[in-house]
Amino acid sequence: MKTKMSSVNIQNSFSRVPRLASRAFTLMEVNLAIFIMAVGLLAMVALYPLAYRESSQSKDDVKAAAAADCVLNALTATLSSRNIKWNDWENKIEDAIGKTAGNAGSGWLAYCEERNHRYIPKKMSTINGTAKSVFSALVGANTDHSPQWPVSGDLACALVAQWGMMPVLNGNRMRWQEDHSRVAISLRVARRSGDLMGQPIFYTEVHFQGDQKDLNE
Repeated sequence: MKTKMSSVNIQNSFSRVPRLASRAFTLMEVNLAIFIMAVGLLAMVALYPLAYRESSQSKDDVKAAAAADCVLNALTATLSSRNIKWNDWENKIEDAIGKTAGNAGSGWLAYCEERNHRYIPKKMSTINGTAKSVFSALVGANTDHSPQWPVSGDLACALVAQWGMMPVLNGNRMRWQEDHSRVAISLRVARRSGDLMGQPIFYTEVHFQGDQKDLNE
């Protein structure tokens, strides 16, 4: 009887060995786990440059919006003055539009130069110099109470002034002509001059608020 029991115990002990061995991880499973962890870590690391770029872009957008708010508010407040005369109004706008013409043409081309049949933004100092001259023409730089250019030199700003447009019926056709009682002002702001033309446009339109009888003179 003892002999039989001992043989049974020996068989049971041998039968447990495979069960214990089956609970361990194989080399293939370990490698697979390492591979999955590596893919996850690489995906997380790849998100950091994107997050940094988005964070920098959001900061630039806030700076651009703040700069545009300062410039356009100053222009709107000055040009909306009820003390401005009609002749002064027209002279200011014409002077500003003339300054945006430059050597390359009117509008945004004043802030670009042609290279290899392509228009690229000029240097930041040149861009800001043109924008400041347009700003000074609009606010009337020769007066004592004219606002100063409110944007720091670490941002590239392009300012464009144009006469407002109004639809006019010509026979059976509708055409557009200049409306000198309104001025359209557009602004682009960028951290680097090379990115200027890819930035959104901040826009406002100011109506003549002076003595309306001057319109008929």
